[in-house]
Amino acid sequence: MMNAEQILAAARAHFDKLRGQQIEVPEWGLDGDNAARFDPPTLKIRQLIQQQAGKSNSRQMALTVIHTLRTADGKPMFQNDAPTLAAMETAMDPAVIARIAEKVLGVSSETALGN
Repeated sequence: MMNAEQILAAARAHFDKLRGQQIEVPEWGLDGDNAARFDPPTLKIRQLIQQQAGKSNSRQMALTVIHTLRTADGKPMFQNDAPTLAAMETAMDPAVIARIAEKVLGVSSETALGN
């Protein structure tokens, strides 16, 4: 039987394998070598997103994109500021934002679920 220390080590190793995923967003010119990178958000990042978003699901999706997308060299793709959030919420295709957030969070869209 594994002890707690071994389980924690295995869990960390598993999470490390999930880091550095890519997502192509051709609508934004992010494809091929320019694809966005992301690490799945930790519970701490998810809590921060939930605190900032309140009860708004759409704001949560926008903040997920803001907090998690990175360039190929690992730098944040977006500033975590009010103008960026406003642009995400009012001047960008919500279907694209939702598709990115669903991929980052590892959830299935209603369409993919057959709804």
